[in-house]
Amino acid sequence: MDVRALFEKELTERGIPFQIDSETGLHAIEIDGWNATISLDNLQRDCAKDEDVGRVSRFVDSIIASATTADSALSVDQLYWTLEPNNYEVPADYRVTISKEVDRVLVHLSSDGSLITWATPAMLETLQISAEEAAAKAFENLAHALTEATIETQDIDGVQLGYLATTLPFKAALILAPNLRETAEPALGWPLLAVLPDRDFLYLWDATQQDLVGRLGPVVVREYTNSSYPISTEVYHVSEQEIRAIGAFPVPE
Repeated sequence: MDVRALFEKELTERGIPFQIDSETGLHAIEIDGWNATISLDNLQRDCAKDEDVGRVSRFVDSIIASATTADSALSVDQLYWTLEPNNYEVPADYRVTISKEVDRVLVHLSSDGSLITWATPAMLETLQISAEEAAAKAFENLAHALTEATIETQDIDGVQLGYLATTLPFKAALILAPNLRETAEPALGWPLLAVLPDRDFLYLWDATQQDLVGRLGPVVVREYTNSSYPISTEVYHVSEQEIRAIGAFPVPE
């Protein structure tokens, strides 16, 4: 399936002009004065898995939805930090390195939770907020999301494996929440180890229980390999001082 050709055909049929960025090969589009640069990485990955041609038209639908609600739907209360792999051809405007594979990226989440958009200087200008203020607000919003989440646990040979029930569509980012310790310590201990192979997948457990790492390897690799939004197979040590990768599970070629 030639996803690129199908995407360009869909744009043409809908009368959406586009150009190919000469440096990155990405699609630069314009919809009623709204401009965006589109990466097809995730779409190509999804289509390769299930060969669902309809994904292309639905992807274009989501782009149009982003354009039509771009300014009116922006809210500082919808700014968050999320975790992204750092291998994108065009990096995010606001990002901080977490590990050699992962960045912390500033995003805006639509009010219905269906659209996640990397924050841009134009977006912050519309919100009349500085980058520093946006960064602080994003942490505040993560803290609020964690407060509303529920920590659930499973006993694995005496070790409490924790995971979060939340409406946030990128729960892995909750390891960035400034109130993680006060929320997680009563159930899991502190500091923690964590794996987050997918944007919406997060396991947490007591950092003293390192024997559990090896047992989780197959699950982490499977989730990472099958995910539409993979992050990393790294294992992280989470403390109040830092989030640090301490190793990674190998992914079969």
